Amino acid sequence: MRYLLILSLFFSLSHLLAQAQNPTSAREYSQRGIARFQANDLDGAIADFTKVIELNGESLEFCYYFRGLANYRKGNPEQAIADLGKAIAIKADPRFYDDRGNLLARQGDFDHALADLNKAIELAPQNAKTYGDRGLVELMRGDEKNAEADFKHCFSLDPTLETQFNAAANKIKLRQVSDHEGPKPADVSVLKFSWAETPSKVLIAQSSAVPVNAAPVSATGTRVLGDPNAKNPSGPAEIMDPSGTSLPPSKNSNPSTKDIIDYKFSAAIKNTGSKTILVVKWAYYFDPKDLAHERLAYLFVTKVEIKPGKEKTLNDVVTPNGHTKLPSKFNHALYTERVAILRLDYSDGSFWDGSR
Repeated sequence: MRYLLILSLFFSLSHLLAQAQNPTSAREYSQRGIARFQANDLDGAIADFTKVIELNGESLEFCYYFRGLANYRKGNPEQAIADLGKAIAIKADPRFYDDRGNLLARQGDFDHALADLNKAIELAPQNAKTYGDRGLVELMRGDEKNAEADFKHCFSLDPTLETQFNAAANKIKLRQVSDHEGPKPADVSVLKFSWAETPSKVLIAQSSAVPVNAAPVSATGTRVLGDPNAKNPSGPAEIMDPSGTSLPPSKNSNPSTKDIIDYKFSAAIKNTGSKTILVVKWAYYFDPKDLAHERLAYLFVTKVEIKPGKEKTLNDVVTPNGHTKLPSKFNHALYTERVAILRLDYSDGSFWDGSR
Protein backbone atom coordinates (compact mmCIF):
# COMPACT_ATOMS: atom_id res chain seq x y z
CA MET A 1 0.00 0.00 0.00
CA ARG A 2 1.07 3.54 -0.64
CA TYR A 3 1.57 4.50 3.02
CA LEU A 4 4.27 1.84 3.34
CA LEU A 5 6.51 4.03 1.20
CA ILE A 6 5.94 6.88 3.60
CA LEU A 7 6.68 4.63 6.54
CA SER A 8 10.19 4.12 5.21
CA LEU A 9 10.69 7.89 5.35
CA PHE A 10 9.24 8.13 8.82
CA PHE A 11 11.10 5.43 10.74
CA SER A 12 13.35 2.48 10.01
CA LEU A 13 11.78 -0.99 10.09
CA SER A 14 13.50 -1.83 13.35
CA HIS A 15 11.92 1.17 14.99
CA LEU A 16 8.48 0.24 13.67
CA LEU A 17 8.73 -3.21 15.19
CA ALA A 18 9.91 -1.88 18.54
CA GLN A 19 6.50 -1.16 20.01
CA ALA A 20 6.99 0.59 23.33
CA GLN A 21 4.70 -0.72 26.07
CA ASN A 22 5.03 2.39 28.22
CA PRO A 23 6.17 5.26 25.97
CA THR A 24 7.51 8.37 27.61
CA SER A 25 8.93 10.33 24.66
CA ALA A 26 7.36 11.65 21.47
CA ARG A 27 9.49 9.25 19.44
CA GLU A 28 8.24 6.22 21.41
CA TYR A 29 4.62 7.36 21.00
CA SER A 30 5.27 7.67 17.26
CA GLN A 31 6.68 4.16 17.09
CA ARG A 32 3.72 2.71 18.96
CA GLY A 33 1.30 4.77 16.90
CA ILE A 34 2.64 3.28 13.66
CA ALA A 35 2.55 -0.23 15.12
CA ARG A 36 -1.05 0.29 16.21
CA PHE A 37 -1.96 1.71 12.81
CA GLN A 38 -0.46 -1.35 11.12
CA ALA A 39 -2.45 -3.60 13.49
CA ASN A 40 -5.64 -1.64 12.65
CA ASP A 41 -5.92 -0.40 16.25
CA LEU A 42 -7.26 2.91 14.99
CA ASP A 43 -8.28 4.43 18.32
CA GLY A 44 -4.88 3.60 19.81
CA ALA A 45 -3.06 5.01 16.77
CA ILE A 46 -5.06 8.25 16.89
CA ALA A 47 -4.34 8.61 20.61
CA ASP A 48 -0.59 8.07 20.12
CA PHE A 49 -0.29 10.47 17.16
CA THR A 50 -2.27 13.07 19.09
CA LYS A 51 0.19 12.70 21.99
CA VAL A 52 3.15 13.22 19.64
CA ILE A 53 1.51 16.39 18.34
CA GLU A 54 0.92 17.63 21.89
CA LEU A 55 4.59 16.96 22.70
CA ASN A 56 5.67 18.77 19.52
CA GLY A 57 7.67 15.77 18.38
CA GLU A 58 9.59 15.22 15.14
CA SER A 59 8.05 14.68 11.69
CA LEU A 60 4.68 16.06 12.72
CA GLU A 61 3.51 16.11 9.10
CA PHE A 62 3.53 12.29 9.11
CA CYS A 63 1.72 12.19 12.46
CA TYR A 64 -1.07 14.32 10.98
CA TYR A 65 -1.01 12.21 7.82
CA PHE A 66 -1.38 8.86 9.58
CA ARG A 67 -3.87 10.25 12.07
CA GLY A 68 -5.86 11.40 9.07
CA LEU A 69 -5.77 7.96 7.48
CA ALA A 70 -6.83 6.39 10.78
CA ASN A 71 -9.71 8.83 11.05
CA TYR A 72 -10.80 8.00 7.52
CA ARG A 73 -10.77 4.29 8.29
CA LYS A 74 -12.93 4.99 11.32
CA GLY A 75 -15.50 6.75 9.16
CA ASN A 76 -14.53 10.35 10.00
CA PRO A 77 -13.73 11.81 6.56
CA GLU A 78 -14.03 15.46 7.62
CA GLN A 79 -11.43 14.99 10.38
CA ALA A 80 -9.25 13.02 7.97
CA ILE A 81 -9.31 15.84 5.41
CA ALA A 82 -8.51 18.36 8.14
CA ASP A 83 -5.51 16.30 9.32
CA LEU A 84 -4.15 15.95 5.79
CA GLY A 85 -4.50 19.70 5.42
CA LYS A 86 -2.34 20.19 8.52
CA ALA A 87 0.23 17.76 7.11
CA ILE A 88 0.32 19.75 3.85
CA ALA A 89 0.75 23.01 5.78
CA ILE A 90 3.95 21.58 7.27
CA LYS A 91 5.25 19.89 4.11
CA ALA A 92 3.95 20.09 0.55
CA ASP A 93 4.35 16.38 -0.14
CA PRO A 94 2.71 15.20 -3.40
CA ARG A 95 1.41 12.07 -1.67
CA PHE A 96 -0.43 14.19 0.87
CA TYR A 97 -2.10 16.15 -1.94
CA ASP A 98 -2.94 12.94 -3.80
CA ASP A 99 -4.58 11.31 -0.79
CA ARG A 100 -6.48 14.44 0.25
CA GLY A 101 -7.69 14.78 -3.33
CA ASN A 102 -9.04 11.24 -3.20
CA LEU A 103 -10.80 11.90 0.11
CA LEU A 104 -12.34 15.12 -1.23
CA ALA A 105 -13.57 13.25 -4.31
CA ARG A 106 -15.23 10.64 -2.11
CA GLN A 107 -17.04 13.50 -0.39
CA GLY A 108 -18.23 14.84 -3.75
CA ASP A 109 -15.99 17.93 -3.71
CA PHE A 110 -14.62 17.37 -7.20
CA ASP A 111 -13.29 20.91 -7.78
CA HIS A 112 -11.03 20.89 -4.71
CA ALA A 113 -10.12 17.25 -5.39
CA LEU A 114 -8.86 18.17 -8.86
CA ALA A 115 -6.96 21.13 -7.43
CA ASP A 116 -5.12 18.79 -5.03
CA LEU A 117 -4.39 16.20 -7.73
CA ASN A 118 -3.15 18.92 -10.10
CA LYS A 119 -0.77 20.11 -7.35
CA ALA A 120 0.42 16.55 -6.73
CA ILE A 121 1.20 16.15 -10.45
CA GLU A 122 2.98 19.50 -10.48
CA LEU A 123 5.21 18.35 -7.60
CA ALA A 124 5.76 14.80 -8.93
CA PRO A 125 5.00 14.65 -12.68
CA GLN A 126 6.34 11.08 -13.01
CA ASN A 127 4.00 9.58 -10.41
CA ALA A 128 1.74 7.40 -12.57
CA LYS A 129 -0.91 6.73 -9.91
CA THR A 130 -1.84 10.40 -9.54
CA TYR A 131 -2.79 10.60 -13.22
CA GLY A 132 -5.05 7.59 -12.72
CA ASP A 133 -6.59 9.17 -9.61
CA ARG A 134 -7.24 12.39 -11.52
CA GLY A 135 -8.77 10.40 -14.36
CA LEU A 136 -11.26 8.83 -11.94
CA VAL A 137 -12.29 12.23 -10.58
CA GLU A 138 -12.70 13.59 -14.12
CA LEU A 139 -14.83 10.57 -14.95
CA MET A 140 -17.03 11.30 -11.92
CA ARG A 141 -17.55 14.80 -13.30
CA GLY A 142 -18.50 13.42 -16.72
CA ASP A 143 -15.30 14.63 -18.41
CA GLU A 144 -14.54 11.39 -20.28
CA LYS A 145 -12.13 12.98 -22.77
CA ASN A 146 -9.68 14.26 -20.15
CA ALA A 147 -10.18 11.11 -18.07
CA GLU A 148 -9.12 8.88 -20.96
CA ALA A 149 -6.07 11.09 -21.59
CA ASP A 150 -5.02 10.78 -17.94
CA PHE A 151 -5.56 7.00 -17.94
CA LYS A 152 -3.46 6.69 -21.08
CA HIS A 153 -0.62 8.69 -19.54
CA CYS A 154 -0.89 6.72 -16.29
CA PHE A 155 -0.57 3.39 -18.09
CA SER A 156 2.33 4.64 -20.21
CA LEU A 157 4.23 5.45 -17.01
CA ASP A 158 3.23 2.25 -15.19
CA PRO A 159 1.44 -0.47 -17.23
CA THR A 160 0.84 -2.54 -14.07
CA LEU A 161 -1.80 -0.02 -12.96
CA GLU A 162 -4.04 -0.60 -15.98
CA THR A 163 -6.14 -3.41 -14.49
CA GLN A 164 -6.68 -1.53 -11.23
CA PHE A 165 -7.82 1.71 -12.82
CA ASN A 166 -9.89 0.05 -15.56
CA ALA A 167 -11.80 -1.77 -12.82
CA ALA A 168 -12.28 1.46 -10.82
CA ALA A 169 -13.37 3.37 -13.93
CA ASN A 170 -15.87 0.67 -14.78
CA LYS A 171 -17.36 0.91 -11.27
CA ILE A 172 -17.96 4.62 -11.83
CA LYS A 173 -19.46 4.13 -15.30
CA LEU A 174 -21.72 1.34 -14.11
CA ARG A 175 -22.86 3.32 -11.09
CA GLN A 176 -23.66 6.28 -13.35
CA VAL A 177 -25.68 4.01 -15.62
CA SER A 178 -27.54 2.57 -12.64
CA ASP A 179 -28.24 5.97 -11.09
CA HIS A 180 -29.19 7.79 -14.29
CA GLU A 181 -31.00 5.18 -16.29
CA GLY A 182 -32.92 7.10 -18.96
CA PRO A 183 -36.02 6.46 -21.06
CA LYS A 184 -36.60 3.35 -23.15
CA PRO A 185 -35.96 3.51 -26.91
CA ALA A 186 -39.10 3.76 -29.01
CA ASP A 187 -37.85 1.54 -31.83
CA VAL A 188 -36.61 -1.53 -29.92
CA SER A 189 -38.56 -4.15 -28.01
CA VAL A 190 -36.93 -6.57 -25.57
CA LEU A 191 -38.65 -9.91 -26.21
CA LYS A 192 -36.94 -12.17 -23.68
CA PHE A 193 -33.69 -12.51 -21.75
CA SER A 194 -31.83 -15.10 -19.72
CA TRP A 195 -28.48 -16.12 -18.29
CA ALA A 196 -26.79 -19.42 -17.47
CA GLU A 197 -23.76 -20.80 -15.65
CA THR A 198 -21.51 -22.76 -18.00
CA PRO A 199 -18.42 -24.80 -17.06
CA SER A 200 -15.34 -23.62 -18.91
CA LYS A 201 -11.56 -23.71 -18.77
CA VAL A 202 -9.10 -20.86 -18.55
CA LEU A 203 -5.39 -20.84 -19.28
CA ILE A 204 -3.15 -20.26 -16.28
CA ALA A 205 0.06 -18.30 -16.66
CA GLN A 206 3.16 -20.13 -15.49
CA SER A 207 4.20 -17.15 -13.40
CA SER A 208 3.33 -17.30 -9.70
CA ALA A 209 2.09 -13.71 -9.76
CA VAL A 210 -1.61 -13.33 -9.01
CA PRO A 211 -3.58 -10.27 -10.24
CA VAL A 212 -5.22 -8.07 -7.64
CA ASN A 213 -8.33 -5.90 -8.08
CA ALA A 214 -9.08 -7.46 -11.47
CA ALA A 215 -12.50 -6.98 -13.05
CA PRO A 216 -14.16 -9.73 -15.12
CA VAL A 217 -14.05 -9.29 -18.89
CA SER A 218 -16.87 -10.08 -21.26
CA ALA A 219 -16.45 -11.74 -24.64
CA THR A 220 -16.69 -8.37 -26.38
CA GLY A 221 -13.79 -7.04 -24.36
CA THR A 222 -15.99 -4.81 -22.22
CA ARG A 223 -15.01 -4.89 -18.56
CA VAL A 224 -18.01 -5.55 -16.35
CA LEU A 225 -18.62 -5.54 -12.63
CA GLY A 226 -21.27 -7.41 -10.76
CA ASP A 227 -21.56 -4.97 -7.86
CA PRO A 228 -20.75 -1.27 -8.34
CA ASN A 229 -20.63 -0.69 -4.58
CA ALA A 230 -18.51 -3.66 -3.61
CA LYS A 231 -15.11 -2.99 -2.02
CA ASN A 232 -12.05 -4.78 -3.30
CA PRO A 233 -10.56 -7.16 -0.78
CA SER A 234 -7.02 -6.70 0.45
CA GLY A 235 -5.12 -9.68 -0.79
CA PRO A 236 -4.68 -11.89 -3.82
CA ALA A 237 -7.67 -12.44 -6.06
CA GLU A 238 -8.98 -15.94 -6.62
CA ILE A 239 -11.64 -17.53 -8.79
CA MET A 240 -14.86 -17.80 -6.79
CA ASP A 241 -18.06 -19.66 -7.57
CA PRO A 242 -21.47 -17.94 -7.17
CA SER A 243 -22.10 -19.42 -3.73
CA GLY A 244 -18.95 -17.74 -2.41
CA THR A 245 -16.79 -20.83 -2.00
CA SER A 246 -13.66 -21.59 -3.94
CA LEU A 247 -13.99 -23.89 -6.90
CA PRO A 248 -12.64 -27.42 -6.35
CA PRO A 249 -9.23 -28.22 -7.84
CA SER A 250 -9.30 -29.21 -11.48
CA LYS A 251 -9.06 -32.92 -12.24
CA ASN A 252 -7.37 -32.04 -15.49
CA SER A 253 -3.76 -33.15 -15.34
CA ASN A 254 -2.72 -30.30 -17.65
CA PRO A 255 -1.26 -27.65 -15.31
CA SER A 256 -1.90 -24.85 -17.83
CA THR A 257 -5.70 -24.81 -17.43
CA LYS A 258 -8.23 -24.43 -14.62
CA ASP A 259 -11.94 -25.23 -14.43
CA ILE A 260 -14.11 -22.13 -13.96
CA ILE A 261 -17.70 -21.04 -14.40
CA ASP A 262 -18.58 -18.70 -17.28
CA TYR A 263 -21.75 -16.61 -17.13
CA LYS A 264 -23.60 -16.39 -20.45
CA PHE A 265 -26.09 -13.55 -20.85
CA SER A 266 -28.56 -13.17 -23.73
CA ALA A 267 -31.37 -10.81 -24.72
CA ALA A 268 -33.63 -11.20 -27.74
CA ILE A 269 -34.68 -7.84 -29.17
CA LYS A 270 -36.73 -6.65 -32.14
CA ASN A 271 -36.06 -3.58 -34.27
CA THR A 272 -39.47 -1.92 -34.50
CA GLY A 273 -38.08 1.27 -36.08
CA SER A 274 -37.20 2.31 -39.62
CA LYS A 275 -33.37 2.35 -39.39
CA THR A 276 -30.84 -0.51 -39.27
CA ILE A 277 -29.18 -0.96 -35.88
CA LEU A 278 -25.44 -1.73 -35.83
CA VAL A 279 -24.44 -1.46 -32.14
CA VAL A 280 -26.44 -2.04 -28.96
CA LYS A 281 -25.28 -0.99 -25.49
CA TRP A 282 -27.32 -2.90 -22.93
CA ALA A 283 -27.37 -3.81 -19.26
CA TYR A 284 -28.59 -6.90 -17.42
CA TYR A 285 -29.92 -5.97 -13.97
CA PHE A 286 -30.68 -8.03 -10.87
CA ASP A 287 -32.83 -5.82 -8.64
CA PRO A 288 -33.00 -7.15 -5.04
CA LYS A 289 -36.39 -7.86 -3.53
CA ASP A 290 -35.21 -6.84 -0.07
CA LEU A 291 -32.79 -4.39 1.54
CA ALA A 292 -30.35 -7.13 2.55
CA HIS A 293 -28.97 -7.49 -0.97
CA GLU A 294 -27.39 -5.01 -3.38
CA ARG A 295 -28.22 -4.60 -7.04
CA LEU A 296 -26.13 -6.59 -9.48
CA ALA A 297 -25.57 -5.08 -12.90
CA TYR A 298 -23.66 -6.13 -16.01
CA LEU A 299 -22.88 -3.77 -18.86
CA PHE A 300 -22.35 -4.96 -22.45
CA VAL A 301 -21.74 -3.51 -25.92
CA THR A 302 -22.73 -5.78 -28.83
CA LYS A 303 -22.07 -5.19 -32.54
CA VAL A 304 -24.97 -6.71 -34.47
CA GLU A 305 -26.87 -5.80 -37.65
CA ILE A 306 -30.63 -5.67 -37.05
CA LYS A 307 -32.70 -4.47 -40.00
CA PRO A 308 -36.14 -2.88 -39.50
CA GLY A 309 -38.72 -5.44 -38.45
CA LYS A 310 -36.10 -8.12 -37.69
CA GLU A 311 -35.16 -9.85 -34.44
CA LYS A 312 -31.72 -10.75 -33.12
CA THR A 313 -30.39 -12.25 -29.90
CA LEU A 314 -27.61 -10.37 -28.13
CA ASN A 315 -25.09 -12.69 -26.46
CA ASP A 316 -22.16 -12.06 -24.17
CA VAL A 317 -20.08 -14.05 -21.71
CA VAL A 318 -18.56 -12.92 -18.42
CA THR A 319 -15.52 -14.79 -17.14
CA PRO A 320 -14.92 -13.92 -13.47
CA ASN A 321 -11.46 -12.80 -12.44
CA GLY A 322 -11.20 -11.91 -8.77
CA HIS A 323 -13.74 -11.50 -5.96
CA THR A 324 -16.81 -10.52 -7.96
CA LYS A 325 -20.43 -10.74 -6.93
CA LEU A 326 -22.25 -12.84 -9.50
CA PRO A 327 -25.72 -14.32 -9.73
CA SER A 328 -26.39 -17.91 -8.81
CA LYS A 329 -29.02 -20.41 -9.87
CA PHE A 330 -29.67 -20.87 -6.16
CA ASN A 331 -30.80 -17.29 -5.53
CA HIS A 332 -33.23 -16.59 -8.37
CA ALA A 333 -35.92 -15.81 -5.82
CA LEU A 334 -33.87 -12.97 -4.30
CA TYR A 335 -33.84 -10.77 -7.40
CA THR A 336 -36.09 -9.40 -10.12
CA GLU A 337 -34.22 -9.60 -13.43
CA ARG A 338 -34.53 -7.15 -16.31
CA VAL A 339 -32.68 -5.86 -19.37
CA ALA A 340 -32.31 -2.17 -20.27
CA ILE A 341 -31.25 -0.79 -23.66
CA LEU A 342 -28.91 2.14 -23.04
CA ARG A 343 -27.70 3.17 -26.49
CA LEU A 344 -28.32 2.34 -30.16
CA ASP A 345 -26.03 3.20 -33.07
CA TYR A 346 -27.63 3.22 -36.53
CA SER A 347 -26.24 2.53 -39.99
CA ASP A 348 -26.83 6.15 -41.12
CA GLY A 349 -24.41 7.46 -38.46
CA SER A 350 -27.08 8.64 -36.03
CA PHE A 351 -27.64 7.23 -32.55
CA TRP A 352 -30.04 7.12 -29.62
CA ASP A 353 -28.59 7.42 -26.13
CA GLY A 354 -30.80 6.98 -23.09
CA SER A 355 -27.97 6.85 -20.55
CA ARG A 356 -27.07 10.54 -20.73
